[in-house]
Amino acid sequence: MKRLLAFVLLAATALLVAPQSTHARIPYQTTYFDSNRSLWMGIQAVYKPFGAYGDHFDEPVDLHIGADDKVYVADKGNSHIFVMNNDGTLIQTIGDEEGAGHLDSPEGVFVTPDGTVYVADSGNQRIAVFSADGSFVREYKKPTSNLLQSEHFVPIKLVVDRRGVMYVAMNASYQGLLRMNKDGEFMGFFGANKAQQTLLNWLKKAVLNKEQLAKENPSLPKPIVNISMDQEGFIYTATAGGFGSAAIRKLNAGGVDSYKGKLFQHSQGIVDVAIDQNGFLYNVDLDFGRINIFDRNGTVLFAFGFTDNNTQQYGVMGFPTSIGIDSKSNIWVSDSRTKTVHKFVRSDFGNDVMNAIVLYGEGKYADSKPYWERVYARNEMFTGTYQGLGKVYLEEKDNAQALSFMKEAYDTKGYSKAFWEIRLEWLQNHFIIFVMVLIAIGLIIKFLPWGIKKLLSRWSLPSVFKRLVADLRNLGYVMIHPYHGFYKLKEARVSLWSILLILAAVIGMKIITVYTTGFLFYPVDLSQINLLRILGQFVLPWITWIIANYLVCSIKDGEGKFREVIQGSTYALAPFLFFSPPIIILSNILTLDESVLIRSLTTVMYIWMAVMFMVMTQVIHNFDFLESLKNIAITLFAIATIWLFGFLVFGLSYNLYDFFYQLYKEVNFYR
Repeated sequence: MKRLLAFVLLAATALLVAPQSTHARIPYQTTYFDSNRSLWMGIQAVYKPFGAYGDHFDEPVDLHIGADDKVYVADKGNSHIFVMNNDGTLIQTIGDEEGAGHLDSPEGVFVTPDGTVYVADSGNQRIAVFSADGSFVREYKKPTSNLLQSEHFVPIKLVVDRRGVMYVAMNASYQGLLRMNKDGEFMGFFGANKAQQTLLNWLKKAVLNKEQLAKENPSLPKPIVNISMDQEGFIYTATAGGFGSAAIRKLNAGGVDSYKGKLFQHSQGIVDVAIDQNGFLYNVDLDFGRINIFDRNGTVLFAFGFTDNNTQQYGVMGFPTSIGIDSKSNIWVSDSRTKTVHKFVRSDFGNDVMNAIVLYGEGKYADSKPYWERVYARNEMFTGTYQGLGKVYLEEKDNAQALSFMKEAYDTKGYSKAFWEIRLEWLQNHFIIFVMVLIAIGLIIKFLPWGIKKLLSRWSLPSVFKRLVADLRNLGYVMIHPYHGFYKLKEARVSLWSILLILAAVIGMKIITVYTTGFLFYPVDLSQINLLRILGQFVLPWITWIIANYLVCSIKDGEGKFREVIQGSTYALAPFLFFSPPIIILSNILTLDESVLIRSLTTVMYIWMAVMFMVMTQVIHNFDFLESLKNIAITLFAIATIWLFGFLVFGLSYNLYDFFYQLYKEVNFYR
């Protein structure tokens, strides 16, 4: 027994001291942007933190990746440029302790392909140039020009093109980049941001005179905070603030923005931008504390990263100041708060998805297929995969597969192309059947009313149903002859059952519209539809119209009774009942190229309904035309007031409920 107990104790001790398996979790969530649905969704890591290097840094504020993948870091605190190998090993320090090569608070660094190092030497108010071995070569001071007399030459960032022309961002300058040739001569300003004109500014210009305007603070463009250059010589400027519009600009030699003021996701507090050899664009944004990846057109793809002041963990940034990309697509980020430079490496999943996007963007759909398939094997929820594979299947003429994948990706353009091919193939194989179906539909439309009329004449309905049928027949008459129809309606007394039946038919038609409209014209996931919300948005305007119209027109001496307003407003919905079926049918057989027919029918339907409501108001309340228009405008204002009042009541009621609910929870907690 003693031996057994000793064995059990020994086994338990071994289990307790045995090393447990550990799992390294990435300290941030990677997300991708589903542009078809405008949604951010989670995904596995595209980039993973690899390391953070900071043995020598005090305040790294800028970095540049050389052609040989060396990492050049401008350290403002140490007043040096540090050069690291791609593995983070320090190999060189640029900047003399004294003399002409001494740097003072450098804020920007750029390295030409031959290894020449240009430094925005802010403290010395110059641009310092060093050779590849770190020897001081020359300096550029403030150029001589009448246009620069009032400017302070404090360079903070710069890039140099193949001709040796320098593009310099100066501290708090709103005139754009300063251009200097390799002799240091001023060539003018380049790529200034546009001043944002607000409504308040426009009102001031319209109201104030010149003397008053002169006393106002002028609306100035925002300064450029960082610059980058791609392999083709395009210059990218980064501007913080605003809502991301023109936060990143891609300027050609003439200073024209290829992005045309594009709105960039996650680019309100942008710090820097970098471009890799495939044209992918990366930025780091302080507002969101994340690194964002865009395609060549500036469409956001992925976002990852995390900022925190207290955490010292790989991949967590403190105050990112610059971003760079090496030839292996690794991301480097300088961080002045943690005094480090972070390195992020692309994951296998990231490599596959980025390679697939490159080939897909170049139109090499077949070449991109293996990459898409590997991405699909790793993540079935990534809608970009469905879009990419859908395009591949479309090229391979596998239209059924293409249709399925495009639907999963909510890519209506791709879905439309696949559907067009499938429809063409079906028509080629079933043309005779198609013609016969058309003839049958024509015959049904022509003879169905006659048949129903004949049937009704042979089988006499009970009197209670005769009135119901007459009321329903009036629905079509009112729609075709609204003035005469509403006059007849005003004199008649439509039964409650008729009104309820018409309303039930309208709501039923709305439900059918929601669930049977073709995917091309209603691209939603049917399982995610909130039917009550949709019906509420459909019914609520109609109810508030009746209330507001009756109240407003009663005050304006309208003759209509409440019952007559309900009757007229119900019959005014007739176009929705008659137009919806053909619109639903067409939405399931037409492509986007033919959508003009559906749009036209839909527009006619809504215009017809608006006319019906206008005529109803005129006839029921016995107004003339202008009085009707005026009272309809007041009715619409009253509807807006009712909704506003409703929102206020709902909000206050919810707050009151929440107060008592929290009070109830507290009482229960301490009881």
